[in-house]
Amino acid sequence: MAAGWNGDHVSRGIRQGGKISQEAFMENYDPSVLPNETYLLYEIKWSSSKRSWQNCCHNTLSEHAEIYFLEDVFKKQRSDPSDHCSITWYMSWSPCGDCCRAIRGFLMEQPNMNLVIYLARIYLHKEENNRQGLRSLMNIGVSIRIMDLPVYSYCWKTFVDDEDKYKDDYWPRHFAPWIMLYSLELQSILQNIPSCLEISPGENQTPIFSLCVEDKEQKRALTSANP
Repeated sequence: MAAGWNGDHVSRGIRQGGKISQEAFMENYDPSVLPNETYLLYEIKWSSSKRSWQNCCHNTLSEHAEIYFLEDVFKKQRSDPSDHCSITWYMSWSPCGDCCRAIRGFLMEQPNMNLVIYLARIYLHKEENNRQGLRSLMNIGVSIRIMDLPVYSYCWKTFVDDEDKYKDDYWPRHFAPWIMLYSLELQSILQNIPSCLEISPGENQTPIFSLCVEDKEQKRALTSANP
């Protein structure tokens, strides 16, 4: 089943017109929890147009959100291969290693495209396949960052359905510790040094996050990180 517009999207918080419900956004982009689904909010800006195109999607049982974007959304939107395109993704989970390879292959065939990826959290951050996948994207020029507070606020204003919003501004200061931890872990991944983030199960399935710094390489990476 492709992740096109269907009842499944309605039931999981994506409204007609491409907005996400407040509930779906808050449940899936809170970095202190570990939801099962991946949501992808995206912006596409063509050099020939003054306006950007914004929408969202999520994974299905048979297709990851990133693959749906590459194989369905982008192909339908692109009309002139020579037109330069800037794409920004705001993802609730980072791409897995397999998706990173697909993204890399896609971008290698699209010389007029650049991609920026913002992440709420890192998927299976200790698995080398996933770590290597993120490094491979960085090595071809993809910008990969952890969502910070201004980015959360921007996504709230841009992608959340107005009818659902209980307020116009969204500034979740309580996310700051998890933003810092994931930012430090992303630095360790991109600099190819051992993981510094530990996530263990707590009471009532609430995850417990902790920082583990054991060697000089990790300390240098953490010092250079800018959460």
